[in-house]
Amino acid sequence: MKTVFIYEVGIRPWDQIQHTENSEYTTISLLNQDFGSVWKTWRMLASLLTHEWPTIIKWYTTSSPQYSKTHEYQTLKDFSKKSGPKDIFKKNEETLIYSGIKHLNSNPENIDPIDLKVYRVSTTLMLKEKGNQIEQLWHRLSHLKHISTTEDFKSILADNEILSFRFYDSETFGAAQLICHSVHAPKIIDALASLKTDEIPRAGVYKYIHS
Repeated sequence: MKTVFIYEVGIRPWDQIQHTENSEYTTISLLNQDFGSVWKTWRMLASLLTHEWPTIIKWYTTSSPQYSKTHEYQTLKDFSKKSGPKDIFKKNEETLIYSGIKHLNSNPENIDPIDLKVYRVSTTLMLKEKGNQIEQLWHRLSHLKHISTTEDFKSILADNEILSFRFYDSETFGAAQLICHSVHAPKIIDALASLKTDEIPRAGVYKYIHS
C-alpha cells in the first residue's frame, strides 16, 4: 500500500495521550501498513531535505544513572569502539546519566533504521549545522531521562531550525513522525507533494491501517 501522511498543528507524538495544539509547531506523520514501506518513503523525503538540513544525527540517552564504576567503564568502552570522530557521549554530573550524539550517514539511503526505533530514549534530528551547535544541543538535552512529554520536544526544538523524527514499528503499521517549527512545514509539504504522497485526516487512520 502507498504511504500517506497526516498533517497536524502542534506537537502530537504518536505514543502519547497529551498533546499541544500550539500553532508554533507542526507534526507530520508518514504512515503505512508496514515499517519497511514507511522507511522507504522517509528516506526519499529526507533525501529531498538534505540540501537545507545536511547533518543527520541521533540523540540518545542511557536513561539510567551510572552508579557502578565497572558498568560506567564498560559503557564508555563500548562507545569508543562504535563512535565516530564527531560523536559525543558524556555524563550529566547532576543526574549521572550518560547521553550522546551520533552522526549518521549524510545520505539517508545509507542509514540503517535498526537503532532509530527506540523512540522513548532517542530521536533522529536533521540540522543546519553551524558553529558549536552539536555541543549546545547535548548540553540542552543532557538532563532528559526519556522523551516522554511535549516539553521534552520543546527542549529538542529550542533551536527552531531543527527537524525532529521518531519512528514506530508496530505489528499493524509503521510510522515516521516529523515534529518541527511550523515555519518549515510548507517546504516539507512541497517535498511530499513531489513524492506524490497523499494526505489523510487523523480520523482516517484506523480505516487506512485495516483496509
